[in-house]
Amino acid sequence: MPITRMLELSELDPGLRDAALKWQAQGGNVNMHRVFGQMPDFFARFIDFYGPLVNRGRVPLRVKELARLRVANLNECHY
Repeated sequence: MPITRMLELSELDPGLRDAALKWQAQGGNVNMHRVFGQMPDFFARFIDFYGPLVNRGRVPLRVKELARLRVANLNECHY
């Protein structure tokens, strides 16, 4: 059972909701927006940190996503 509730998109801060809808329109999963939406200031700073980690570097994005999914599976995360 999750200890943090995912907010509905309608409950998100307007700026975060717009970003989530844009991401969703591009085929992205907005669950991270819905979880971190409870702390919009933290989420904005997190994205500044996380974006370069995901989008740059030598490890291809596909491999990073597979690693993320494997870790989630090992931790029985149904994210």
